[in-house]
Amino acid sequence: MEYVIGILLGFITLNFLLKIGFYNSFSGILAAGVGCSLFVMAIWPWATEQSKTQIADFLSSPERMQDATVMITLESAMMIAFCFDCFAGFRRHDTFFKRGLTRFLKIYPGMLITVVLAYSLTQLIFAYPGISFRTVAWLFAGTTGIGIIGIGWFLRKYLADESLRLELLFVTNLFILLMGIIAMENGQTNYQSVSNVNMQATIITLGIFVAGAIIGFIWKFIKRHRI
Repeated sequence: MEYVIGILLGFITLNFLLKIGFYNSFSGILAAGVGCSLFVMAIWPWATEQSKTQIADFLSSPERMQDATVMITLESAMMIAFCFDCFAGFRRHDTFFKRGLTRFLKIYPGMLITVVLAYSLTQLIFAYPGISFRTVAWLFAGTTGIGIIGIGWFLRKYLADESLRLELLFVTNLFILLMGIIAMENGQTNYQSVSNVNMQATIITLGIFVAGAIIGFIWKFIKRHRI
């Protein structure tokens, strides 16, 4: 389960970084980074009160994981709707509702990143018990803000092809939905399983997908710049 959660959080982070790259200016990415830093600084007292047992109990609770899966599904649906809405220029009839929905989908960065930040902060606190919790939290907040701003701007600048970024965003959300379903099951199904999940095969499959995406990006980059 830890591997599944780790992969899921990684895809959620990539999803967030890709989404903020669709803002019209650097100020939008800057605001997203600052907002994440402020969020970390706001929750660090709460994070210090958590324990590994509490987190393990949460991850092992089917009811709570099902609630989390609903949130994951709703956010992924919004991101996929954004991908389709980017083709809104082809629609013939425009209304106030459609324009408002378009603005909301473009501004909305993805709230699941807060879950990633909260989980990461608690893991850091567990990893460095001898260091002041405030120091760990502030260092993590600063690193988070700088990292989000830097990586978000890097993806926007070096993946200048908006259609490529839309494809990556769409595929990323499909994988988030898939990993959310796996996390919801949490080893329990309505029918008796005939075999256990082969984690090695799952990791290899994801590795092939990531390698293929990287090769495709490099190929497009070479063709675009005629290297």
